[in-house]
Amino acid sequence: MIVNTRPLDLSQKTNSLLTRSKQSFVHIPLTKIFETEPSLQALKYINNSKDYDVFIFTSQSAVTHGAKFFQESLLANKNIPILAIGRATQEILNTFNLSSSLPPTFDSAGLANAIKEMGYKKCLVFCGEKDPRIKAMTDVDVDTFPCYASHDENNIDVSEIRDKDKLVILIYTHQSLKVLMKELPMNKNQQVILIVASKRIAEFTKEYGFRNIVLAESPHDKEMIEAALSEV
Repeated sequence: MIVNTRPLDLSQKTNSLLTRSKQSFVHIPLTKIFETEPSLQALKYINNSKDYDVFIFTSQSAVTHGAKFFQESLLANKNIPILAIGRATQEILNTFNLSSSLPPTFDSAGLANAIKEMGYKKCLVFCGEKDPRIKAMTDVDVDTFPCYASHDENNIDVSEIRDKDKLVILIYTHQSLKVLMKELPMNKNQQVILIVASKRIAEFTKEYGFRNIVLAESPHDKEMIEAALSEV
């Protein structure tokens, strides 16, 4: 059985692809996304948007909850490039009539490389409440616009998967991995295979004692599910 752990508002495409695969799966969200009110400091960046070399969106949720604050400014400053961390983020930007480019790899390191290659000096990053990893990976001037928070889900019901002989679990974030460790008692007779979205998450899974780990070709749904289907 394949287990999709994505939050409800990010799970539609994942579940659709899993349904099409005709494989047995269950959706058990381990985290949930909340929109947050931007700080007064963050809102001041609206008036200074023309001073930035690039706008960066670190997730789908950053677009969903952040682009509306800047849509006018972004459209008015079309000469300022936009970086999206991945294809799904780029697709949502398109719904706001905002075009963007992608980094060489779909992660913070890829964003840092893109910043360096393009010679950007001042960036505005749309992100969650936690400081984005990109801040520690570049020496350029980075301002942030936090617009959402990711919290652990409450009342997670793992009864559907507790006694299954084999589980192939999709893990997109370190947070969802931590929640999984708390919520799913590991049965020694149960085979658990984790499909992980990044090398960084793969390293954390080893720290938690997992041995059956598959790193997907990319963190996008299509590649994550292809990796899962190869293990069913």
